[in-house]
This record gives sequence, structure tokens and C-alpha cells, in this order.
Amino acid sequence: MVPTKPNQHISQKFDEEMEDLRNDVMKMGGFVEQQMRRVTVAFRQLDVEEAETVVRNDHYINGLEGSIDEECTRILLRRQPAATDLRMVVAVIKTLTDLERIGDHVMHIGEYVIYLVMAKDIRHLSIEEAERDVVT
Repeated sequence: MVPTKPNQHISQKFDEEMEDLRNDVMKMGGFVEQQMRRVTVAFRQLDVEEAETVVRNDHYINGLEGSIDEECTRILLRRQPAATDLRMVVAVIKTLTDLERIGDHVMHIGEYVIYLVMAKDIRHLSIEEAERDVVT
């Protein structure tokens, strides 16, 4: 059977995998954007609670980056995409790195907000230690 649309693959499963990949990157980008808004509010209002939320949420961004990267690797190995699809997967991998790095910067700003307000440096503590130290 010949594809009915341009760029439609013979394998519908591959099309679904590529669409899932796009959706996952959009989800990650949206979450990073939400984190940026949160840290902006935290900084402007010196809101420790909001800053703590930003710091805690960093693990979620890291997890998304890891799972999407694994998804890209699976697609590259299993499907061996060419042309447009290969460029899409490579662009996603590059985007992941950038989004994760932005997430790290946002988290660091959250840590600085906590430091400004509480005079407590939580940068090298575990999440549990940081929560304990900020509460006390």
C-alpha cells in the first residue's frame, strides 16, 4: 500500500512514534516555560515557597530529558530514519539538551531566591536536606 499523504510512512506505528516524540518535547518545553514563570514570580516577590517548588520540580525536567532521549535512541536504532525524520530526531536531541540546561538555570535562580530570603545555601544539599533546612 502506498501512503496517501506526503510524508506519511508505510508504517503507521512509526508515524505514531514520531508524533509521540513531538508531543513529549512540547510537554517538556511547556513545563520548562511554567518553571520560568514560577521562578520569576518567586524572584519578584521573594517567595520562598514558590522557589522551593521550582527547585523540587527540577528532577521532573531531568526525568523527561532522560526518557525522551531514550525514545530518540530507540527510534534511531529501530527505525533508522532518513531525511526529514532523521533531522527531526536530531533536532529533538539538541532541543532536549537546551531545555534541560534552561531548567537547571531556573532551578539555580530558585536556590538563590531561597538564599536571599533565608540566608541558607541549599545548592549542594539533597532535596530532603534542603527542605529540612529551609523549614527550620
